[in-house]
Amino acid sequence: MKHVKWKRIIVLGTIMIFCFTAGVYAQNIIEQVRAYLRTDFNLVVNGDKVVLGNPILIYNDSSYLPLNELAGYLGANVSWKGDTKTIYLNSRINPEQPVQNENVDYDEIKMMSPYASTLTYLGSEYPMLINRTNKIYYRLRDVDRMGIDTNGLRKARELYTQELYVSETELSTRWKEKPKMGYGTPGVVVAGEKDLKKIEVLRSHVEALRNVVVDNKSFYRQPIIIDALPAENEYQYLLMQNNVLFTMHIKLSKQKDGNYALSSYSMENIEIKVTGK
Repeated sequence: MKHVKWKRIIVLGTIMIFCFTAGVYAQNIIEQVRAYLRTDFNLVVNGDKVVLGNPILIYNDSSYLPLNELAGYLGANVSWKGDTKTIYLNSRINPEQPVQNENVDYDEIKMMSPYASTLTYLGSEYPMLINRTNKIYYRLRDVDRMGIDTNGLRKARELYTQELYVSETELSTRWKEKPKMGYGTPGVVVAGEKDLKKIEVLRSHVEALRNVVVDNKSFYRQPIIIDALPAENEYQYLLMQNNVLFTMHIKLSKQKDGNYALSSYSMENIEIKVTGK
């Protein structure tokens, strides 16, 4: 992979820009300096002109750019931890795995005790679907977002969803640190969606339908994970209903006030679809 080289550009997080107006305090940790905002400067990333939320700042003949925005254009992930005053930058987010040869001999696993959590890896947080059988398996497309190279690792295909997984044993040979489990993750885990308004509507829908009664029969729905689909405002919700695996296709619609509301949803028993039982 080619690495982008920046000449005379110092990339700092947006939060660091505030240092230029903060003055001197806390035993000279922050120093006031004189800088200039250049609204006439242009920025081109990988051949495409981009517009940042804030103008480029010039200090001491060097350019300062908001790291969080720039990282998004470069496919990197940035996190700020205020308690340690540390910026974490993961250089890239892997794309989906290349299409594999259909003749690849994958291990087969069956979804037994699936659960989702937010994992912290190299300072950044990632939603992750985990399947526990005789081993712990991580969903491959979630691992891709973490920037872990899984090429050459043994993969397993899950029976019902047909998604690829990689075992924790295999991953441990490649990761730079063991991901930390976010046991205190509030609400159902949502992957691939960053709009907080949409996430709130999705979680409210899930909570409202945890317990339903149809024809005097009670159904308990245990949330697993919600994944954003390629189509805008469409999601796939994986859940267990009375210990049977289902998927729910959810659509949201944007309202006149800019908020979102549930448009439609439909459920499918994927265990019956696959096994015919």
